[in-house]
Amino acid sequence: MAGLFDTFTIAKRGLNVQQSAINTTSHNIANANTTGYSRQRSVAEATKPFGGMSRFDAVITGQVGTGAEITSIQRIRDYFIDYQVRSESGTSGYYTQASETLSKVEDVFGEPSDTGIQELINKFFNSFQEVSKSPDKSDVKTVALQNASSLADALNYTYNQLKKSCEDSQSLLKANVTDVNSYLNQINELNKQIRSISAVGQTPNDLMDKRDNLLDELSYKFGVKVDRDSLETINLSSTEYPDSPLVKSNPNDTDYYRLSYIKNATFDKTTGNVKVDYYPLGNENSEVKSFTITGGNQEIADKLNESKILIGDKDGIVGTTVTTTDTVTGKTTTTTTPFTTTSASEVSKKLFQTYKHENDDSGKAINNVDNNNVKGEIAANQSVQNKIEKYMDSLDRLAAGLAYSVNAIQTGSLDDSKSTQGLSNNLIFVTFDESSQSNTDSDKGITAKNIRINSKLLKDPTLLNCNTTSTSGEGDGKRAIAIANLSSVKMNLSSIEDSEDLTKMDRATFLSKVGISGFKDGTSLELNAKTDGSTVDTYYKSIINNLSVEIQEANRQVNNQASVLSNLQDQKASVSGVSLDEEMTNLIQFQHAYQANAKIISTVNELLDVVINGLKR
Repeated sequence: MAGLFDTFTIAKRGLNVQQSAINTTSHNIANANTTGYSRQRSVAEATKPFGGMSRFDAVITGQVGTGAEITSIQRIRDYFIDYQVRSESGTSGYYTQASETLSKVEDVFGEPSDTGIQELINKFFNSFQEVSKSPDKSDVKTVALQNASSLADALNYTYNQLKKSCEDSQSLLKANVTDVNSYLNQINELNKQIRSISAVGQTPNDLMDKRDNLLDELSYKFGVKVDRDSLETINLSSTEYPDSPLVKSNPNDTDYYRLSYIKNATFDKTTGNVKVDYYPLGNENSEVKSFTITGGNQEIADKLNESKILIGDKDGIVGTTVTTTDTVTGKTTTTTTPFTTTSASEVSKKLFQTYKHENDDSGKAINNVDNNNVKGEIAANQSVQNKIEKYMDSLDRLAAGLAYSVNAIQTGSLDDSKSTQGLSNNLIFVTFDESSQSNTDSDKGITAKNIRINSKLLKDPTLLNCNTTSTSGEGDGKRAIAIANLSSVKMNLSSIEDSEDLTKMDRATFLSKVGISGFKDGTSLELNAKTDGSTVDTYYKSIINNLSVEIQEANRQVNNQASVLSNLQDQKASVSGVSLDEEMTNLIQFQHAYQANAKIISTVNELLDVVINGLKR
C-alpha cells in the first residue's frame, strides 16, 4: 500500500502542475495585448495509479492515485473561425481597396463643382449664345474661345489623372508582389521551424501564432487555401490557383511558386508578337527577364499591363515546369524552363490575376477564376483598372462627340478635309501631336487625351465662324447660335464600342456611328440627328451617376464586410483572446492549489517526524 513517501511524491507533482499552470497564466497575461496571440493552458492529467496488480499484493479497495502531471501546453484556437475570418478578410480587402481607389476617381472628376467639366460644358454653350448676340465683337468671341480652352484642358486633366490612377494601382500591385513574397518566405521558414520542434514532441505554440498572423495578413491580398498536414505544418495555395502551391509542408520539397512583376508588355505591329519584360520576385534590382508571345495583339499587351503579376518558380522565373521522379530512388526533381517564345494561352496559366479578362488569342477566357469569388487587394487593384479605363473611354467619346459636332457646325462640313458656305476651315478643337509636342490643324482621331483648342483662333478670335455664310454680314450670328444649340442635340455615344480605336477615326465616321447623318438643310447649320441617345451634358451626368453608384455599392459592401468581420473577430477573440479577469481568477485558483500542495508536504514532514523521531521515545 502507499506510504508517506508516496504522498510526498504526489504533493511534489502537484506543486509542479500548479507551477506550470501559473507559468502559463503569467505568459497569457504578459501577451494580453500582443497582436494575434492565442491564449494557452496547461493540460493536466492524472498519472498512472498504483494498486494490486499481482497475486502477492495485499487486497485493497480500488487503486491508489499517484498524482497529476502536465501532458502539454495547449494553444486555444478554432480553425473553423480562422477559415471564416480569412475568407471574409479577403472579401473585405477587395471592397476596401476598390472603395478607396474609386473615391480617388470621384475626387478626380470633382463633381458637383463650379470648375468641373459639367459646369464648363454649360459655360461653353452659354458663351456661344452670347456670341450669337454680338457676333462682331472680338472680346465676346475671346471669352467663348477661352471657355472652349478651359473645357479642353479639363478633359485633358481628368483623362490624365484617371490614367495616373491606373498607374497608381499598378504600383500598388508591385508593392503587393513584394509583400506577398515576403509573407510566403516567412511562412515557409516558420513551417520548417514548427516541423523540427514538433518532431521532438514539443508544441511550438508561439511560432504557430506568428504563422497564423502572417496568414491573416496574406488573406487581405488574395484568397488563401490552407491544408493542415502532419507535425503542425501546412500546405498553402491561392483559392484562385489551388494547383500552384505557395508553401509546402515538406521542407525538402522546393516545388513551390512565387510571384513576379511585369515591367512592361509591348506589342510589335511588324512581327505581331508581344514582348513581356518582368522582374523576378518583383525585385527591381534583379536582372530583367523576358519572353515573347507569338501571334499576340495590342489587347493582350494591355491585359498583361493591367494584371502585372506572373506566377513563377521559387526564384520567380516564369516558364514551363516539369516534375520528374527517379524510379529507383523515388526522388522527385522539379525544373523550370524559362519561356522564350510562347502563346497567350500558355501565359494565361502563369498570369496571377483574380478576375476574368475577355479572352486570349484562342478566344477562351484568359483564366478560370470565378468573378463571383474574387478576393483581396490584388483583385481590386487589377479589376479597378478596368473600371477606370471604361471611364477614360467614356471621356474619349464625350470629347470626340463634342469636338466633331462643334467643328462640323464651325466649318459647315462633316468632312474634316474641307468646309462649305465659303467658310474658313479653322477648327475650334484640334488634336495634339505627341511626337512634335504641338497642336495640329486637324481633329482626326480626337480624344479626351489629345483634345486642344486651336491656337490660331486664340491669337485671332475673328477667325471664329459665326455667320451663315462668309458673305452674310457681321451681324449674322446664326452659326454661333447653332453651336450653342448643340447642347440639345442627342448622340448615341454609347454605340461606340470600347474596342474601337478613336485615334484612327475621322469626323464623318464618328458622327455617323453616333446617329448623325448630315445637315438638315443646305445652310449646314443644324445637324440631322436621331431622337435616341443623349446630349453631351446628359452623357457626362450618366458617367458621374454610374461612378456614384459604384462607389455607393463599394462603400455598402465595405460596411457590410466590416460588420461581418467584426463579429467573426469577436468570436475569435472569445475563443483565443486573453481575458485578464479570467486569468486573474485562474491565478488565484492555481495559487491556492499550490499552497494546498505545499501544506501536504508540510503535513507529511510532520508525520515523518512523528514516525521517525517519535519511535525513539
